[in-house]
Amino acid sequence: MKIALRAMTIALVWTLATLAPVVVVADDGDKVAEYFRKKANLPPAVTAKVVDVKDSKIKGAKEGVIEMTSGTNNQKQPFLMSNDGRYVVFAAVEDITVNPFEAVAKKISLKDRPSRGPADAKVTIVEYSDFQCPFCSRGYNTLENEVMKEYEGKVRLVFKNFPLQSIHPWAEPAAVAAECAFKQNPEAFWKVYNYLFQNQKDITAQNLKEKVLTAVGDGVDKAALTDCIDNQKTLAQVKADQQEGTTVGVNGTPAFLINGRLLSGAQPAAQFKAIIDDELASKK
Repeated sequence: MKIALRAMTIALVWTLATLAPVVVVADDGDKVAEYFRKKANLPPAVTAKVVDVKDSKIKGAKEGVIEMTSGTNNQKQPFLMSNDGRYVVFAAVEDITVNPFEAVAKKISLKDRPSRGPADAKVTIVEYSDFQCPFCSRGYNTLENEVMKEYEGKVRLVFKNFPLQSIHPWAEPAAVAAECAFKQNPEAFWKVYNYLFQNQKDITAQNLKEKVLTAVGDGVDKAALTDCIDNQKTLAQVKADQQEGTTVGVNGTPAFLINGRLLSGAQPAAQFKAIIDDELASKK
């Protein structure tokens, strides 16, 4: 009963506050930023300011973003504020008529990316991975030996780069090399993809290029491939993949977006199966 009354009280206070005249001035933004600084116990070195204040989708309220900066690091915290500037909720406004998984999936570009399986498959797995990551190798084995075999013809696999260069010194060069192979021939990419994960323990930063040139086999202009690798001509694509991954919630590898549903880590096949079966059932 106490919980119910408290919820009703909060709702009433918020309703009355949002019926107040809409007056959001710079001082209100400063107050929100200062309150959040204390609430989150931000270190003095972190600056916090309110940006992007606008009318909320919720009638009679405003919404905005607190931007926190420390050196080159930047984080954002959305908030909702009552018209009188007194009450604030530190959360994003969500539209419950929108499928959140579909909203995430729409942020992922599938154009001109390495892929296998039917383009019109009801389930798309987007793999964000690091060729030097041991857990990624385990994830690769699960996908190749179990998931893709069991769901052959029903699932599309799309690969995205997410090299953790700070701890894996040849991960980014490997991603660049694999993308160089893809530029020439999609099949060459998958040869490199398979080789790197299957022979991960034998690869070093020093022998990487040699291994890639061996892995692609015939049918590839190796002089052009070497030039592409040496001059990092695909580095921008690798960076774009990684930035996109961060945007959709990837913060480690491997990570898989299954129709927009995030599955993090080297999970067993049963975890993939549960999500895939659920997605296939929902698409009937």
